[in-house]
Amino acid sequence: MAPSEALSAKKAFKRRLQEGASSRKKAKTRHHTADDLPWKTVSRPQEAGLDGDDGILELEEVEGVEVVYEETDGGRVARFKVIVDENMDEAPTEEHPTEVNEEKHDESPISLEEETIPFNSTELLPEWHKYSLHPQLMRAIYAKGFLSPTPIQAASLPFAHAGRDIVGVAQTGSGKTLAYGLPILHHLLSQPRPPQGKKRQVRALILAPTRELALQVSSHLNNCINHIEADASADQISKTEPKKTKSKKKGKGNETAEKPPPIPKSPPHVSVAAIVGGMSAQKQRRILDRGVDVLVATPGRLWDIMEDDDGLSKEIKNLRFLVLDEADRMIEAGHFAELENILRLTLRESKNDQIPAEFDGLSGNEDEDDDTQDEIKDSLQTFVFSATLSKDLQRNVKKHSRPKGAGKYGKRNEKPASTLDDLLLRLDFRDPDPEVIDLSPVGGVVSTLKESKVECLTADKDVYLYYFLLRYPGRSLVFLSSIDGIRRLMPLTELLNIKAYPLHSQLEQRQRLKNLDRFKSTDNSVLLATDIAARGLDIPAVDHVIHYQIPRSADSYVHRNGRTARAMRTGFSMLMCAPDERRVVRALLGSLGRQDTEIPEMSIELSLLDKLKYRVQLARKIETMQHKIKKVNHDRNWMKETAEALEIELDSDFVSDDDEEKPSNQKRKAKDAKSAALKAELRELLSQPLVMRGVSTRYITSGSRPIVDDLIAGEYNETIVGLKRVEAGNDLTTVKKKKKKMELVKQEYEEWGGIDL
Repeated sequence: MAPSEALSAKKAFKRRLQEGASSRKKAKTRHHTADDLPWKTVSRPQEAGLDGDDGILELEEVEGVEVVYEETDGGRVARFKVIVDENMDEAPTEEHPTEVNEEKHDESPISLEEETIPFNSTELLPEWHKYSLHPQLMRAIYAKGFLSPTPIQAASLPFAHAGRDIVGVAQTGSGKTLAYGLPILHHLLSQPRPPQGKKRQVRALILAPTRELALQVSSHLNNCINHIEADASADQISKTEPKKTKSKKKGKGNETAEKPPPIPKSPPHVSVAAIVGGMSAQKQRRILDRGVDVLVATPGRLWDIMEDDDGLSKEIKNLRFLVLDEADRMIEAGHFAELENILRLTLRESKNDQIPAEFDGLSGNEDEDDDTQDEIKDSLQTFVFSATLSKDLQRNVKKHSRPKGAGKYGKRNEKPASTLDDLLLRLDFRDPDPEVIDLSPVGGVVSTLKESKVECLTADKDVYLYYFLLRYPGRSLVFLSSIDGIRRLMPLTELLNIKAYPLHSQLEQRQRLKNLDRFKSTDNSVLLATDIAARGLDIPAVDHVIHYQIPRSADSYVHRNGRTARAMRTGFSMLMCAPDERRVVRALLGSLGRQDTEIPEMSIELSLLDKLKYRVQLARKIETMQHKIKKVNHDRNWMKETAEALEIELDSDFVSDDDEEKPSNQKRKAKDAKSAALKAELRELLSQPLVMRGVSTRYITSGSRPIVDDLIAGEYNETIVGLKRVEAGNDLTTVKKKKKKMELVKQEYEEWGGIDL
């Protein structure tokens, strides 16, 4: 080969090697002659300026070969190095030269976008087939057992595929997350895989009102993506010949084991990340620096990061998808002021408002980038989903309503009449007529939910709650309106041997997630929570929702009830109504277009309340004594630590008063003995089973309430002897029957003697 030919061939070889250098491992080399190599013809570069007669008529190149030069006695000689993979069973020899052709090259791992694994949705998912989702999404849906779409998904998917903006209202637990998540994932999976090493741009932003909801949405979407990636890796392994390696264990049965070859890790096709408060902001910034496709965030933390990250703000301006989950909560007055700043970035700018760049028009590539950004920004698709979108439901029922026409802003009431009007003012829908899909149930309650109420004094709510938890075991979610109420109930539940976990805004995020996981994994447990747990959380198998304190608005009542009876499962909710809360309950149900008489009362075994009331009173006494001791010690230690930190000495009068307040050893021993006696008495009571009146503990076949049949059938209550194990909703029909029976008895007595019952 002439030197000019070798030089041209060398350039072609190096170009080919540089393209595949990133994916090649360490390789062995072996010298070959030029005739042994499988050459193939390539087009001649026109910029070379070579003539057909005087120069090279055609160029040839070969893959996996590098040209090197060696100094010999005869001068400089070109040699060829063939790249050989270490994973090959044997190195190439002169008799068996390495073949570097297209078929050999195709045995490398196939990326997801190069080969989409087919899925027979016509037979496996016939109800999903008409929506033409990405095959990999179909595989994930089938693996999760979602054989048919929910009503909100079936109604929104056609409009989402058509590029329409959607405002969806549907009951809690109806699958709203996938209603907007599937169109986003379908679009991103249909795009080419982002090149490795290039930062991903945020193309979808999902805003949620609470941290737990944002983490849950991110987890749902990641589960779909992780399932896709896992399936692809499994298919790659099945297509590759497994290697046989001998087992290192000695003895019988030492057979060859098949070990699949390692699959090189590649970045996921779609990246989903959550940005919420209460977690390390530095770690979240590093995630954003690497780049994500779908960003799920709470407005507060997202705005904090955006203030120090101009690049993220530019990405938000050029979003492809914008989602507001539980939108009515986020646009309430006084909530999430940062949301206004974030949504302002998504507004379209007129050409007159745009500030020209300092170096516009320097190159044609910049103009193309600007056109691309404008196209992306103009194609923004907005999804808004919630279970309630009504101003009447958000009105505080504990405050007196203003007279009509007065308004907050004086005579000219410019406040929007509905939540949808608020959305139209705050969001810049690209669709001139967004599609509104309202599938909310009548009265705000799903058909599988059974409601009830208990009328009792405020001081007796602890006793009724304790009775309910013993009578109907299961996962119970108890809602309170204040954090102080949770802190008061927590010691009582611990003393009464009830597994209870708190959830409120003053807990650290790590502790909140830990308590949620404990509640999900424990069958018979209680979660004492404020309204931060009322929205969006998908906790599996919540049996009961108890409104220990009446919610302030009807939408909170709807969202609280939505934690149970999800995905067409049965559920139960109970209102604990004190005499001073009856007016609030009437206003609450009036906002839903219902009457308070529509909710039946629970059946209560009054004979048990006296026994349970004494237990609760003992627990209160113990908790009060412990709280006083803790408070005195806390105040004393705080004062001393503060004085030491300020390097000051406490006044002698304070020290003397402090010493006087200290109980003597005799008094302290007396208090400890009293507390120990109360704890021993409570433990003794808790160790004894509760026995219904009329039950004989000695002879189970006698008494006015024989329990032998229930014991044989296994339908007995484990904590209360003499009661059957039934669901909470089944006793509501018994209440109606008792009322009818009392009315009949009353009529008979009046006919006989006019006795007033």
